Order: sequence, then structure tokens, then C-alpha cells
Amino acid sequence: MRAVLLLRYSIMLCAFLMLPVTTLVAAPLTGAALDEILPKFIHVGFSTCILSDIDPRDAHAAMELWTRELSQAMGIKVSPQTVIFKNTSDMLVALKRGELSIVSLTAIDYLKIRKDIGLIPSVVAPTNVGKGRNFLLIARRDSGIGAVADLRGKTINLPAAIKQEVSHIWLDVLLMREGKRDRSSFFRQVKEYNSPTQAIMAVFFRQADAAIVSRGALETSNALNPQIGSQLLVVSESQSMIGDFSCIPTTVNQRFRESIEYAALHLHEKPKGKQIFTLFHIEKVVPFQPFYLDGTVELLRERDRLLAKLGKRR
Repeated sequence: MRAVLLLRYSIMLCAFLMLPVTTLVAAPLTGAALDEILPKFIHVGFSTCILSDIDPRDAHAAMELWTRELSQAMGIKVSPQTVIFKNTSDMLVALKRGELSIVSLTAIDYLKIRKDIGLIPSVVAPTNVGKGRNFLLIARRDSGIGAVADLRGKTINLPAAIKQEVSHIWLDVLLMREGKRDRSSFFRQVKEYNSPTQAIMAVFFRQADAAIVSRGALETSNALNPQIGSQLLVVSESQSMIGDFSCIPTTVNQRFRESIEYAALHLHEKPKGKQIFTLFHIEKVVPFQPFYLDGTVELLRERDRLLAKLGKRR
């Protein structure tokens, strides 16, 4: 199961290279033209935040399997290597040294380092953008909770911070709007959950007073159990917060970057690519659009404004 989860995250990166290197007009590059644009190495970097529930050994084993597939598909000797970074600082160092060809990271990590290194956001899974990525603060309709202020002394379930840091920032912003600085003194208990279904059902069965989940997760639960929609209410809703996405450093040859982007965007049109995407519950990848980051950027700006207003700077 953990290997499947890893492959769902890595499929976007592997998709870049599953097809022969191709130009934007779909003419395969071969021979000298291929050698001209290929880097000496292809290192694929992952932030540990998107692999937090996967054993690193499983990650490397799964990626070694893909490496063999990639080498055969591309018909080249350059073999991708996987690097998993425990923190953003180590990833930034590797990027500055020119050691990475492709990276997959969270929006928060990207925003932390984008001023220090040239990164071009490239592709993202459709499930990582849009209204499905709005965070919701939910409670039972009969709980008497209709606003954030009503949660004082209550229990709340949150996504794991290492995986969904932005959800924790959003909760802090909700509290600071009420003039509250410290969530630990506001709530009776704050717990992290492993799956959104757990959090939703905990509220449904009164095991927790409230939870933060994505709109996509709540809508899926509603479809499976309509009683959830009738018993739970949305107390507050965030803007869309993009999940993880893939970037290519500006140091990578432009023709090579365009080639792998083209291959990724058209992979679902190929029988083998469609089969892979279906297997890992990814329909396709789409081009990254700058406005996908708007919600996260605005959230961080509001957090900083509120911290300054409350006299508590980070």
C-alpha cells in the first residue's frame, strides 16, 4: 500500500520521462539531437513532506523499478536517481549546486525557496488544484458551533502538520482574526489525523467537536453517506490551497524542459500512459498556472499582517 502511495506522488515526475524525449511539435529527438540536450544526470527530488507516511526504503525501491522502465523507454544511458529531502534547506542546497533535474514539493516549501533559486512550476495533478482543495472547518449541526469563537474549550482534529502545513496556518489565521494568539490555550485538545475520513467520522460520531478537512474529502464522504451532509455543517471555508506540484530548475536546458513537459502532458493519450494513470487514480497532469498559488500566497500575507498586529512576529 505504501508503495502505491509513493507511486501516486511520483507518477507526475516519472511521466516526464516515460516517453521518448519529444519536442513541442511531437517529433522525437534521437542521436546527436538527443545527446545535445540531455543532462549528464537526471536526479529527481522529493520533499519528505509529500512522502511523510512512506518508508524511505520503500520509496527508493519503487523508484529503482521506475528507473529501469525509464531507461528502456527513453533509449538512453542516463538513468534517473531519486533523492528524498528531509527538509527544505537540504533541497535548496542541492538545487543551488545544480544537482537536481526535477523536484516535487509542497506550495509552502516552494514559496519558502523561490526567491533563493530559479524554479519553474511545471505540472500538477488536477486533484491538487481547484475547489476540492479548499479547506473546511466542520462541526455537527446540533453542536451549537456556528463560528470559530464557539470552539473555545472544544476538541479539533487537523491534518498532519508535516503533510498539510498550510491547514495549520489557516487555523492560526482563523484564531488570530478573533484576536487569539495561542491555539493550545484556546482548544481543549488538538489532534492530528492520518486520513480525512477518520476526521470526518470522528465529528459525525461526536468523538471530536470539529475538524479541518478538504472540500474534496467531505464531498466524497457525502456521496458515500448522505447522512454526513445532513448532520455536518461548514463553519468556515478557505480559498483553494494548491497541493504539491512539480518544478524544473531554470538551470535545466530549455529544450529538454519543454520536451519532458510535452511528454508529461500527453502521456494520458498513450495506452500505456493511460493504464498507469488509471492504476494510480490520476487522470492526467495539467500545466501549472500561476493563479493556483493565489490562495496560499494571500493566506501567508494575512498571517503576517495579523502577527504584526498582535505583536507576535515569526
